[in-house]
Amino acid sequence: MKLCGGWTVAFLLAAMASMAWAQKSDAAAVARGKTAFVSTCGFCHGNDATGSRGPDLVRSPLVVRDEHGNLIGPVITGGRVDKGMPAFPMTNAQIADIVAFLHAQVLGALHSGHVSTDYPLEKLLTGNAAAGKRYFFGAGGCQRCHSPTGDLAGVAGKYPPIDLQQRMLYPSGGRRAPKRETATVTLASGKSVEGRVAHIDEFNISLWDAAGVYRSWPRSAVTVEEHDPLQAHQELLGKITVPEVHNLFAYLETLK
Repeated sequence: MKLCGGWTVAFLLAAMASMAWAQKSDAAAVARGKTAFVSTCGFCHGNDATGSRGPDLVRSPLVVRDEHGNLIGPVITGGRVDKGMPAFPMTNAQIADIVAFLHAQVLGALHSGHVSTDYPLEKLLTGNAAAGKRYFFGAGGCQRCHSPTGDLAGVAGKYPPIDLQQRMLYPSGGRRAPKRETATVTLASGKSVEGRVAHIDEFNISLWDAAGVYRSWPRSAVTVEEHDPLQAHQELLGKITVPEVHNLFAYLETLK
């Protein structure tokens, strides 16, 4: 089962789809899935799905993006002959069990108390740091919100490798990103004011504007557009590829 492709990603680790699916899966299905996975897929992907001759599926974008086997299933039954993976004629029930096992592995890796042991740096560090730097300042657009000499200074020394990779793609730690951190308030005159939200409810909106001035309006008198502070990360997950993820992580690991 050589599951790779566009990174939506990957364990990354705080994969909301995987978490939701794993939490709904019963223990019996996960156990059956593990047995089937070990006998059929373990030789290439490792018995724990963290990779061997084949790629690490716990960090696979396809696994994380999968819902109810819609992506994993076709790969199992159709194979990827061009990448050396044969097709496996499994039943829908068998596929569902393997899907449950894989999503449980993602969830388990996310909450593991031994992530540094399970995912040593040498296992994660498979990308090219120079290419990752180019992506950071180029196609990835990371520099619009982050700086290697600012908020990311020394970041590789602050977190274990697996945590750094998780935060790179899912800064909210797998939880829904907090809303209302910033907002744009449009007045009746058409003038817009953007700033950090101090308070918001059904009746009033207050924020600190770019000059640091506290301002407040009744909601009925203005139009409010709230901004998800992690929207850029969520959009990136639909575009970034596996190699780009590994390269970007390799670059971040240089920021000691």
